[in-house]
Amino acid sequence: MAKVLLIEDDKTQAEVYLTRLLGEGYSATWAKDGEQGLKMALENQPSLILLDIKMPKMDGLSVMAELRKDEWGKKVPIIILTNLDPNDEILSHITKDSPSYFLFKPSTDPEEIIDKINETLENPPHTEIT
Repeated sequence: MAKVLLIEDDKTQAEVYLTRLLGEGYSATWAKDGEQGLKMALENQPSLILLDIKMPKMDGLSVMAELRKDEWGKKVPIIILTNLDPNDEILSHITKDSPSYFLFKPSTDPEEIIDKINETLENPPHTEIT
């Protein structure tokens, strides 16, 4: 069973995603801020990370940069899931750390997130902006 770590500061959204992940048969855990998420990721080494960008204590871009410094973290698939509308500055920071996908929350339903997780875990990582 694949382990998914959700790093998301919005409790309501986290509950929706966790319910969906568990319903799909994934082992899922939740970190409520970037600092906790980084610690949990390095300790538990999940199969995939769903990562928000704008969070307290440590933003998602910093979490991703720190993960990519770790031998295991260099390879873990990360799907960015955020309310931030991508602009050139955000995209340049994001793409340098090679997320599998960048998903804009307002235009992405939970079913599409599950599809991207399934696809990412079945195929080699790549980057796509949606």
